Amino acid sequence: MPHFTQSKGYGYFCLILATFFWGGNYMFGRILSHVIPPIILNYLRWLPAAIILLLLFAKYLPQQRHIIRKNWQILTALALLGVLIFPVFLYQGLQTTTALNASIYLAVVPIVVMFLNRICFKDTIRFPVFIGALISFIGVLWLLSHGELSRLLTFNVNRGDLWAIGSAVSWSVYCSIIRLRPKEIGNSVMLTAQVGIAMIIFTPVFLSQLNTENLQIISELTYGQWMIILYLIIGPSILSYGFWNYGMTIVGGTKGAAFTNATPLFAAALGILVLGEQLHGYHLISSLLIVIGLTLCNKK
Repeated sequence: MPHFTQSKGYGYFCLILATFFWGGNYMFGRILSHVIPPIILNYLRWLPAAIILLLLFAKYLPQQRHIIRKNWQILTALALLGVLIFPVFLYQGLQTTTALNASIYLAVVPIVVMFLNRICFKDTIRFPVFIGALISFIGVLWLLSHGELSRLLTFNVNRGDLWAIGSAVSWSVYCSIIRLRPKEIGNSVMLTAQVGIAMIIFTPVFLSQLNTENLQIISELTYGQWMIILYLIIGPSILSYGFWNYGMTIVGGTKGAAFTNATPLFAAALGILVLGEQLHGYHLISSLLIVIGLTLCNKK
């Protein structure tokens, strides 16, 4: 029993770390999505990540090749949903929709995962978990509306919103089916295989988008923009997905998905700490609501 509790604690800690790095992705990725085409940006983020993972863990792949081959369908699905569709659709959506809209769609993910798990895996929807997800969702809305929920009445939908909704749906399915990952493979090897498969699929798409204009965009990136890309490679890509996959395996899909709502909270906190944005009362109220929601979601 002590070991189980300790593992649960590690799982929660990993989910918090993952959303912390994704908060930075949300802040910096939003900036780059207006400079670099989404497919190019995602490839610049994940190809170096794949190379780093292969340098670190490729030696373990031959030992696990029969398990990887046996489970190629779920690994491919996770690669498509988490590494390709989710970020590309989000970057595409942020070109024409607002960060407020995209955040609201992402905030619905825990509730969607709850019902997906009910439909697909017959999970029981416990009342405290549902209320916790709802309170956490309200906390995100409070944060994004700056404490004035009436601002949500001006909510406009455009083509970018459809991309952002697709991104949120992709992440919901990812969080739901990650329980099907092969248990025999360690987290590092699983992530390496997942990203490797994603790059095999994504490279032809990237090459089809590579033209003179895009090459010029890449060559004209500033030092600061390359530093942001370096952050996206190490933090939101390698570390976040590794932490998230491990945490979801330990905590479970429904409870773990609730931590998605911590991402905009960390994005706001990083905006205050890194960009010098002002701290307001709505930050504190939304933080309290999100923490209460997460606590209820993970109550035994």
